[in-house]
Amino acid sequence: MDLTQQKNKKDDVFDFIDKKLQTSPNIVNLAVGNPIGKPNKVLLDSLCHYIQEKDMHGYGSFSPEINKKLLESIAHYYSARFGVDLIPEENFIEVQGTKVAIYRLISLLINKGEKVLLPSPTYTVYTKCVELLNGEIIYFPCDQETFYPDLNKISEKQLKDAKLMILCSPGNPTSAVLTKVFFEKAISLAKKYNFKIINDLAYAEIRYNHNEVSSIFSVDGAEEVSVELYSLSKSCNIAGWRIGFVCGNKEIIAQLKELQFNIEFGLFLPFQKAAITALENLPQISKLEIAKYEERINYFIVEMKKVNWTISKPKASFFIWTKIPHKYSYMSDKEFVIYVLKETNILFSPGSGFGKGGEGFVRIALVQEMEVLKKVVSKLQVLLE
Repeated sequence: MDLTQQKNKKDDVFDFIDKKLQTSPNIVNLAVGNPIGKPNKVLLDSLCHYIQEKDMHGYGSFSPEINKKLLESIAHYYSARFGVDLIPEENFIEVQGTKVAIYRLISLLINKGEKVLLPSPTYTVYTKCVELLNGEIIYFPCDQETFYPDLNKISEKQLKDAKLMILCSPGNPTSAVLTKVFFEKAISLAKKYNFKIINDLAYAEIRYNHNEVSSIFSVDGAEEVSVELYSLSKSCNIAGWRIGFVCGNKEIIAQLKELQFNIEFGLFLPFQKAAITALENLPQISKLEIAKYEERINYFIVEMKKVNWTISKPKASFFIWTKIPHKYSYMSDKEFVIYVLKETNILFSPGSGFGKGGEGFVRIALVQEMEVLKKVVSKLQVLLE
């Protein structure tokens, strides 16, 4: 099956995971990027403080002075972190999690039957949202070594047909980090063929070995055709707080603001105040999160090498994206995941669930504490030796 004709296989491949999680509470879940553990004390103290104030419990949208400060804080951080200078009130909006923002943005940018360019493999939420909105997906491949989306493999007809391209850097599931040069080419194509780009920057702060992660707005003119998602979930270990931002093209931001105001009333005010605290302390907070994830990744890679499972260290994110062990190459990735689950009660994500381009790979989310991870490694070494 050609990538451009690929159907979404998420339901087929991931169905057993949902069922297993519902019926087997003792599974060690390394399939979902859901960070375990307490957030930084600075954030907990901030939330505890503001949640006790009497004026913090009304609708979030009706306290414009707090919201103004929040948007100024994210704009300031973008300037300091990425060298990107955008206007807080025009180019930024807070969202109740970037996952819901993905759906809302796609709903604003495509109509029924219009086409969306997605690399394969890709984060399944993108594919599902396009399908829910009755869009049509044009898949294009990634390089099988770097897992960079291969823009050269998109035909001119596909580029002309597309209304939207969705990118993710650092990549989910692949951890690939897109460069400024890549973004320059993507922006050039978007302008030439008149489509928009959503870039998902949710894992921007979790990076290793001095690898740099760029915003798409490091490219001149990106604002004309692009919006970008940014999240505090992973860098601050507050995924359940659902604090994210969308930035970029002011017309799209204005549409998103109107949509959100008509279906919700904004982030809980103590979360807005805690987000300001997070952004003011993000370099220090994210440094601690980086150290935690890097320790886990280094440990896992070294220990798996002892049983001949060679894994490359990701440049960013807390995901390991790797081929299944050579010893089990006769299995599909789904068969390997089911085998490991059955024998050890440890759950990975099969790569084929993220598209045809992920066949033969697994994604491992190192979100468990080291104490749990050591038990995981011990079980895997017995199984795989």
